[in-house]
Amino acid sequence: MRAVVVAVALIVSSTAVAGPRSSTGVAEGSKGIIRCTAKGKPEIIMTLNAERKLGRVVSSISGEFIADMTPCAPNGGYGLSRPTGSASLAGIVDRWQDYGDHMGGVTSHNADACRIHFDGGFFSPGDGKSGSRWSSQWAFTANRLTGEGKLTEEGKPDAIYNCAKATQRF
Repeated sequence: MRAVVVAVALIVSSTAVAGPRSSTGVAEGSKGIIRCTAKGKPEIIMTLNAERKLGRVVSSISGEFIADMTPCAPNGGYGLSRPTGSASLAGIVDRWQDYGDHMGGVTSHNADACRIHFDGGFFSPGDGKSGSRWSSQWAFTANRLTGEGKLTEEGKPDAIYNCAKATQRF
């Protein structure tokens, strides 16, 4: 019995120190701001695990290439934006199969020890005559080891960014 209590204490202690872990084993919950710049291009800002929306911790990305959606999602999940008005976040799901009846913006996010990735586009469910439609609009991937980021937008050449951890001044 004592061995079980010690084992449970060790598990609880290690989780409290390192924070919960994602399926990739990377500690989640560490907040961060990443600023990405490129000559002649608007900056891109990523906030990691910094907000709670709809009861979930989410990461977000901002940049001029994003329109008509709230580009936030949990690590490994999808943020679903309303199709009209402010395009605020309407839902969060963990599997792509779970947004089949959604109409509006969809943002996905994945991060691990080596990279941070966001992508966004628009989804509309089928009307019974035709299948559902997915329209990818943009993707951004930052390499945590090299600091290089790449923005891919539909119909435009890829843009390379330099990314670094940013510190809030106030």
